[in-house]
Parts: sequence; structure tokens; C-alpha cells
Amino acid sequence: MKNLKEALGILLKEQYAPYLVSSLYLRLFPEDRVNKKYLTIFKDMAKAQKENLKHRKLDKEVYDSVLEDFEKMGEFLNDPENLEGCRCIALFSCSAKDTFVPIKLPYTYRNRLMVAPDPLVREIAAIDEELGIIGVLLIDRKHVRFFLMDFENIGEVADFLEPLATRAHKFHSGGASLKGAEGTFTYSMPSRVAAPNMVQHGIGEYRFNMRIQEEKHRLFKIANDALMEAWKKTKFDKLVIGSEREDIREIEDHLHSYLLNMLVGYVRLNPSEATEHTVRNAVLELLWQKDREQEEELVNTLLELKGKGLAVEGLPKVLEQLYMGNVKTLLVAENFEGSGYFCPNSHIPVLKPECPLPGEEPYPVEDIVDETIELALDERAVVEIIVREDLQKKFDGVGALLRWKI
Repeated sequence: MKNLKEALGILLKEQYAPYLVSSLYLRLFPEDRVNKKYLTIFKDMAKAQKENLKHRKLDKEVYDSVLEDFEKMGEFLNDPENLEGCRCIALFSCSAKDTFVPIKLPYTYRNRLMVAPDPLVREIAAIDEELGIIGVLLIDRKHVRFFLMDFENIGEVADFLEPLATRAHKFHSGGASLKGAEGTFTYSMPSRVAAPNMVQHGIGEYRFNMRIQEEKHRLFKIANDALMEAWKKTKFDKLVIGSEREDIREIEDHLHSYLLNMLVGYVRLNPSEATEHTVRNAVLELLWQKDREQEEELVNTLLELKGKGLAVEGLPKVLEQLYMGNVKTLLVAENFEGSGYFCPNSHIPVLKPECPLPGEEPYPVEDIVDETIELALDERAVVEIIVREDLQKKFDGVGALLRWKI
């Protein structure tokens, strides 16, 4: 499978007219893989699209090309090996042009299958921008590891602590990578100079516990210093910390304000056993959960700003604001669907069979929410999918936070 740059290069250099391109975004979470549930979801979307195609008055060659797209997609999805190592996938196909491009995704907004004159890759660009570069710090009593991950890759930074060793040899973890420095985190009891007794034992235990505390804070400080050096080099956008330590949140007392503002949260990982695959999955699951936690705040903000003229809800009002480019954030209930029409030349969804261009004839669409999402992405609006069912009931399917007051 080609990397993201190569895949997009193939998709964007081709001229597809008069044929159409099929674009699929499909979620592949563990629950979606049970009994190949994702395959049933795809087949249902393909069936609905076939019904839509009947209304588009396509030439036979164009129609047959799209049907072949659906067949190729189904065959690809039916092989589990094609879906390894990803939580979601995007497929783009134009059989008449012999184009078929899969792209593995960290997540997707929702399951979508669309047929358009060009590949619909705006969601990929939006996800890439949202995800950015993530720094992942793994830490326990004696180990510090650091990973960088982005849209498609993750890799460990082997010389993470090296700048500190170069600057001052007292900063090290006893690792071989730090130019032979050893033993900083080896705990030892103070030697007794008197015969053992209760008082002496109490003093030794106290010193031992103090030594543990000193080493912990020294380790957290080293981690902060190394993170700052790494940030100066890579300017990562988010920070995730992984550990099995119960006191790991105390590291926040040592983090620079820049790093503290980037901190997304914590994942439970053993630094000695973690692999790039387990780290990536843990971070993506954390990001997904954080999005779910923010849903209630988003819906409450929508309802609050609605009364101030800075938000609207319902398809008619949201589409009206999208036409004017006034949508900053689009909220979509995951299970919401709405019928309407699509204007093929203007590339906009409408609720009535009327298009803005003279002579332009719209075709009916069973669910225009997908096209609404695409229009929002085209206008560089942020798209937020509301998954919690109780929150979906609080607004009318779709809502929008606006750029300016109406």
C-alpha cells in the first residue's frame, strides 16, 4: 500500500471526466470487525447509491464503471489482510481509468460512500491537519522512551535523552545511549555505622523513602527537559504520556507550560513492553475517548449560542449558512439522515429540486448529510460527529457554530 503522499498524487493527477469516482470512508473499530459488520455496512451504502445512480441519467459506460467500483471495493474489504493495522480506511476507485487507491486512516468522521466527478479527499486533509504530530512519552521508574506519530506513521526517537547527556552528564537514565553513564536510578540503602536497632532502622527507611521521592522528581525533570529539546526540533502539536505508575500525574508539576497546554491525557502502557503498534493504538483510542468527552460541551455550546445568533440547527438553516461560508464548526448526529437533492455543477446539496445555475438539473439523494459534510470541509469548517445517543436528541440532527452573528 502506497504512502499518503504517493496515494494522493495518483488520485489528484488523473483527469476523470466524463467518468465518476467512487469515494468510500469506512470505520473499522473492533466492534465493526465482529462478523465483518463493516462489510454489511458497505453493502447497504452501495445498495443506496445504486438507487441514487438511477436518477442521474448517466451514460452506460459511466454507470458500469461505478458498479465495477463497488465490486472492487467489496472484494478488497472481504480480505482481512487488506485491513490490518488501521482503525478506518478510505477507498477511491474509477474503474474506467483503472484507478483504485486505498488509504488507511486513524479515524473517520462517519461511514460514507459517494460518487462524484473527482475523488473526495478533503476529509483526509482535514484529519491530517487535526491529528498533527503527536509526541508520546513513556516513563516508569527507570525507563524513558519517546515516540513521534502522525497520520500514517509512528517511530521511536532513539536518542531522545542524548541532548541532555551532551549538555550535562548528570542528566541520564543509566542507558547505554547516554555515553556510558550508569546507575543514576539505582536505589541503595545508606550504610549503617552503628548496631542495628529500631531508631537506626527508622532512619534508614525514612532515607530510603526520601531517596525514592528524589529520584522520582529527578526523573520527571529529566523527562521535561528532554521533551522541551524534542519540541524545539519537531514542534509536535500534542503530547500523550504513557505509564503504569500510580503517581504519573505528578509529572505535570515539572512540565513546562508549553507542554502542559499540549497534554491530551494519559494511557496505561508498560514502557519496557510497548511496541510502536500498541503505542499507536493506545493513543488513537485516547483521542477517540477525548472526542466523546467533548461532545456534551459542544452540544451545550450550540444551544447556548443559538439564542445569541451565533449558532443554528436543522438542515435548512445549516445549509443556508454553509452557502454563505459562515460555518465555523459543523455538528452532525451520527445516526441522522436527511433526503434532498444535489446540484452536480454547483456541487452543493439542496432541499428542493432547484439549483442556482441556469439549466442545472439536480438529482435526488436519499441522504444529503454526507454532501453537507463535504461542503463544510470544502469551506474549511471543523466537523464534529456526535455519537452519544442522549446528546443526539438535544438538537435537530445537524447544527453549526457560526463565524459571525446573524
